[in-house]
Amino acid sequence: MAVEVLWSDQAKKTYAGNIAYLEEHWTGTEISKFILRAQYVVLNIENNPELYSYSGKKKKIRKAVINKRVTLYYSFRKSKGQVILLSFWNNYMDDKKRKF
Repeated sequence: MAVEVLWSDQAKKTYAGNIAYLEEHWTGTEISKFILRAQYVVLNIENNPELYSYSGKKKKIRKAVINKRVTLYYSFRKSKGQVILLSFWNNYMDDKKRKF
């Protein structure tokens, strides 16, 4: 079942922030790997939104690991056939600040 994937402003901001960090500290190869992995995960979510587990902090929020540094949090609205990407969370940040 393919669903519509929507990017929240926060998801756009945190995705861009992760890319900016990689541009400063890593090579083009790592950036390409991150982008490809993120696209792969979003495609998986689009085709099977219930594939990944719940986040644990909030009901109905799911998490998908992009790599050991970044986790994508998203919400699946089954009745609307939509997935909303919420945030690309840097796992090295203080977990207490995470809303999901």
